[in-house]
Amino acid sequence: MYLEDQIALITNPQEFTRLCNAILTCTYGDDFQIIDGTRSDEGNDGYVSSEKRVFAMHCPIKPERKTDSDYLEKIKSDIQKAASLRDSGKFNIDRWTFVTPRKLSNDLVAKMHSHGADHGLTVNHLESTYLANELYKHPHLFEAFPQFYITRIDSKLDEILNHVRQTQNQQVLPEGGHPRAVAFVESETDDRSDDNKRVIELRQAVRTDTKKELRALYYKTKDAVAQLNALIGLMDLFDPLEDSLADMIELCKSGIALTESIGGSRFKAYFLAQKAYFLSYTYIFEDMNMYFSVMTSNLIGIPFVTEAQRQTALSRLRHLQEQYNSDFYLALDLTAKTEDVLMAAGVLLLIGNAAGQRAASYRNIGLLDRYEYEKNLCKRSLLFAKTIYIQIGDEEGIANALHNLANQIRFFDEEEEALVLVKESIEGAKKQATGYYCKKQCGSKRQLGRA
Repeated sequence: MYLEDQIALITNPQEFTRLCNAILTCTYGDDFQIIDGTRSDEGNDGYVSSEKRVFAMHCPIKPERKTDSDYLEKIKSDIQKAASLRDSGKFNIDRWTFVTPRKLSNDLVAKMHSHGADHGLTVNHLESTYLANELYKHPHLFEAFPQFYITRIDSKLDEILNHVRQTQNQQVLPEGGHPRAVAFVESETDDRSDDNKRVIELRQAVRTDTKKELRALYYKTKDAVAQLNALIGLMDLFDPLEDSLADMIELCKSGIALTESIGGSRFKAYFLAQKAYFLSYTYIFEDMNMYFSVMTSNLIGIPFVTEAQRQTALSRLRHLQEQYNSDFYLALDLTAKTEDVLMAAGVLLLIGNAAGQRAASYRNIGLLDRYEYEKNLCKRSLLFAKTIYIQIGDEEGIANALHNLANQIRFFDEEEEALVLVKESIEGAKKQATGYYCKKQCGSKRQLGRA
């Protein structure tokens, strides 16, 4: 989804005003006067003295229900207010600018100009295209609006792939590599505690009945390295039918804190990406629940959710989206800064699978534009991961990337293509001929094989 498309989907008036104020402040500097919208603003949402321009920012909560007549009523009202501000002598106004997330029709823009001329004002309209272009000119603003990180993920994918291509044949695959790019965490002295030895034994066994012991070891051990290995093992054995997403997110946060305490930036990227994956999973469940509640209300004519509850749910969904986009981007950024392409491939697998799950969800509820974007992000991320594995000669990684790609594209009406990839991944696994990989491949299917 392009940045201007994301901006066009904003339905929170306060968030839209905050975005406009941030952009216009960067554009005009201290010449732009922000107006407190919590008190009577008399139609003035921002003023540029050098241009004698007043801004009217309008973000409908339900833009899909707004008609041209609704917008025109708002336009006439705010132009009248601007003229009154001018005539009262409070502001010197020659120009009036209407700012909305979405574009307006040609007929509506023509009527807006005509109504402005009637009041002696030069008027114009700004929308998502303008705001997106200005946002790109001031990239530091992305930090204040992490919901737009998804566009930066796209650019980071290109950056990583270019780096891999430029350093072809220079990367060395570390020993003990993991098909999802996560090796066992080792201490600086290479001395393994008894707890760590037991955790590694359990991870190598890759059985679902080891989860309780892994969790117990994580709780009781004093060895931070053993704790990290136990956490990674619990990530590997995640089952959405058994494990709480909220619990998994908290485990990821613990993993991030542990990596920071021992300086393991490689594994910090891993836990950031895992946290983002679980946040994306949570987003899907809550989005589907809201969708079915609204649909049920419409069918039976009895509201299951109030408008206040709906807005609260939408705010929660936006927050989840901001979080997983931000964490995925930070994970990729960390692998790029440390030039850890193997971990980058593992992060890309998680990004691809999360996008595939969201694509399937959007398709089910009829949001086909979002489905197309997430489908493409899914394919692109998983193919990038495969390319990285090819470049560094990791046959296990190649097979695992193919398996995950096959598992996703079968939900995109590409069953025959998926079957070809599954056969190819099986052949790749056979070539490795290691009991560890065969067991691990099964573990990956359990974790990543659900849409």
